[in-house]
Amino acid sequence: MRRALGGFLALILAAGAIGTSPTAASAASKPAAKHSCKKGKKARQHRKKRCRKKKSNGTTTTGEKPGSTDKPGDPTDPPGRLLATELEISATQLRLQLSRASVTAGPTIVQQYNAGSDPHNLILERQGTVAFSYPTLDPGLNQSQTVNLARGTWTLYCSLLDHKSLGMQATLTVN
Repeated sequence: MRRALGGFLALILAAGAIGTSPTAASAASKPAAKHSCKKGKKARQHRKKRCRKKKSNGTTTTGEKPGSTDKPGDPTDPPGRLLATELEISATQLRLQLSRASVTAGPTIVQQYNAGSDPHNLILERQGTVAFSYPTLDPGLNQSQTVNLARGTWTLYCSLLDHKSLGMQATLTVN
């Protein structure tokens, strides 16, 4: 019954808007884009996610900013993400594991997670020059920074003690 009353109320309001405004009448005569949201048990979960609306060209959108482009590195684009996890395999073998081998140039959120039992830091180096440095992080903690990565090959490593030589380093390609 609520649905029927809601639809009836929407029809009355739309009819009132058509009768009072010539611009509303022209807008009402245009076909509306199809859009349907999930209803029922999963409605709350669906509302937490962005509702996907169909564009006229068949693609979907999730609430993008008007005027945004698909060019990588566009300032309106959200930053990329990279997770650097520091692992201790044994006392003499360490590893720095990246969530991806390459990212696009521009602002990137680089998150450091210390999954080991010793403190570690994170250094981002390009062409032999340290570009970004994260402070020492205690075991079990994480930290993140948004850094502007230029195209090229980057080396990420822990500079504490001899961690780099024990394998706590990784290579990242920025396209």
